[in-house]
Amino acid sequence: FLKKHPDERLVPDAQYWLGESLFQQQHYRDAAESFLAVSTKYEHAGKAPDSLLRLGQSLAAMHQKEAACATLAEVGRKYPKASVSVKRGVAQEQKRVRC
Repeated sequence: FLKKHPDERLVPDAQYWLGESLFQQQHYRDAAESFLAVSTKYEHAGKAPDSLLRLGQSLAAMHQKEAACATLAEVGRKYPKASVSVKRGVAQEQKRVRC
């Protein structure tokens, strides 16, 4: 879908779900790249805050604590109106990683 329809309005969501699929398969580096693409190329998309959270979680899973903590902190700064579930996820992950 991403290759065949690069200008489709659903590309940010497709990119997010690709990352989510990779994350669930524990392919954290590839997942991180997918989440990074959403949070940079499509920073105003609905899934952008979720992508930044998942990027932080991917980095934490790769034992990149500093980068994970910086990314998680960025969620609140960049998306102050993020959903309650995203904010809760950030707080839980920060606690788990010990940011």
